[in-house]
Amino acid sequence: MCKRFYILLLMAVVSLGTMISVSAQDSTLYRPQVPDNDQILKDVLNGMSPYYYPVLFMRYMEGDTTLTLEDYRHLYYGYAWQPEYEPFDKPQVKEDLLRLVAMTKDSLSLENAEKIIDLATEVMKYDPFCPGNLNILVYGYGAIGNKVQEKINYRRLQMVIKTIQSSGTGLKEASPWHVLSFTHATDMMAYLNLDYGTRRVVSRTTEYIPLAFRLPGGVKGYYFNFERMYWRRPEKMPEKESAGWEFNGIPLKKRTQKIKW
Repeated sequence: MCKRFYILLLMAVVSLGTMISVSAQDSTLYRPQVPDNDQILKDVLNGMSPYYYPVLFMRYMEGDTTLTLEDYRHLYYGYAWQPEYEPFDKPQVKEDLLRLVAMTKDSLSLENAEKIIDLATEVMKYDPFCPGNLNILVYGYGAIGNKVQEKINYRRLQMVIKTIQSSGTGLKEASPWHVLSFTHATDMMAYLNLDYGTRRVVSRTTEYIPLAFRLPGGVKGYYFNFERMYWRRPEKMPEKESAGWEFNGIPLKKRTQKIKW
């Protein structure tokens, strides 16, 4: 219930008339380019670089709305090397936040709106680029009439989405959208207002999320790359499942690769 409302809320907030339209097909506007991990790491460690991570991240957390798409690419993908990045952790504060948002969906008081902001701000310590959490901050600040913070977090939300879209077309396994967590992938689908089915593993680091309905142009689903999640936790990598018998590791029947949840 909580997670379902979380998705509905994300869809509702990004549908505001004030938003700059970003559709599923708009990713081509950003000239998709696979993140250059070596160059990003070099940049975020270089104290003389404009992308030096401590300074760049401080600007982000202070609500700097002048950060560019290239800044965000370094922020988002550079976070994979920060000690705070723990994609498999599930902090209790996030569950508390989703529960409170769901409980107050029909009648949000000023007090509860402020509690939502406090919890979402705490979640930022664990997942500062989560689209869904940024969306909740937009929702919370909008509810209490803080237009400055509402706009800051809306800007963050849009730039994170554009950053992910800039990493590939998402339309084929060779050009997936690169994300830092499973939640970011489903948040992307909600942001684009798309109904989807069960995720399927297509490689050790890439998954395919099929759409419930084919889009104009024949788009049936989107590919997501999760490689950064496994850099420090390779044992967490999903195993491929064989659909038939094997002999010396060679499948005798066609393989299907999927993941169960």
